[in-house]
Amino acid sequence: MWRLGFYVWRAWLYAKYGVPAALVLYLIHLGQGWSVLFWIVAAVFGCVGLGMVLGVTEFRNREFGDVGRERIR
Repeated sequence: MWRLGFYVWRAWLYAKYGVPAALVLYLIHLGQGWSVLFWIVAAVFGCVGLGMVLGVTEFRNREFGDVGRERIR
């Protein structure tokens, strides 16, 4: 049950920060096209997203161990 809750929380976390970031990028693209501002904001959001993914992955590994290496005894 804990794993299911963790996966739902992880999906919620990605949606909570990913959807607004994508919306901001879309609005910048509508207003200015493929401008320097668009690429700077995309790079910043990409770095923040990568940091979040790495942090959540580290947390998952601490809580559950390596995925795929479990054995039922």
